[in-house]
Amino acid sequence: MAEYIDVAQARNMSGLRIVLSPGVPGPWSEAAKGIFYVKKFPYVKVRQEVGGPNLALQEWTAQATAPVTVWNDEPPRSTWIQQLFLAERLAPSPSLIPANIDERILMFGYSNEICGETGFGWSKRLMLIHATLSDPNTNEAARTSSLHFGKKYGYTPEAGAAAPARVAQILQVLNLRLEQQQRQGSKFFIGNQLSALDIYWAAFAALIQPLPQELCPMPPAFRTRYTNTDPVVQAAVTPRLFEHRDFIYHEYLELPIEL
Repeated sequence: MAEYIDVAQARNMSGLRIVLSPGVPGPWSEAAKGIFYVKKFPYVKVRQEVGGPNLALQEWTAQATAPVTVWNDEPPRSTWIQQLFLAERLAPSPSLIPANIDERILMFGYSNEICGETGFGWSKRLMLIHATLSDPNTNEAARTSSLHFGKKYGYTPEAGAAAPARVAQILQVLNLRLEQQQRQGSKFFIGNQLSALDIYWAAFAALIQPLPQELCPMPPAFRTRYTNTDPVVQAAVTPRLFEHRDFIYHEYLELPIEL
């Protein structure tokens, strides 16, 4: 496992610090790590206690989850889009945001469908919460934990039931985009070079089918929860989506993943 420092240590440091959850392959966290890995920009990993109160983290960053990026004395950044713009400022090359405005609009639109509120990752979280809360065999501790987790994502039974269709729709659109790009001779979602969108999909694809254990070691419980079994979602999954994920990881990102 990678080396982490605690929040108290991190607050007294300068430079880039990224709050992450040790041992957990959270897609937003893996995307942030991937972006800074591509840019070869060094950072220190700060420990978020999974399932803990994280009071020190709350005091520092005004929230208790990961990832969060903190640069020197600037305000903490806890959203994917803030973190991307910080990375572009700290390490302009290679740029992961297209210079062409039409391509830039496309990249941010597709990225929001993956990373943003009600997007792919958000909806997959709703599915996990719904599966736990709708199971009559769920114990009280798991039910309480899921209800607490669900508040972050605005969980309702109706939102949970609608989530698979939304995930499937996003997968279909991503697959179509890759198909169009491949017809034009491109291996990437946007234009002819790597963008943040390629990294976002590579990281978030784990919520359907995680990388093999030798490339991304994770607790069996997480692998089971991440692996999709929903038939509506599975009908939208194509080999093309995972060929792209594998291409991005093997060509651009760190393997094996260090959690």
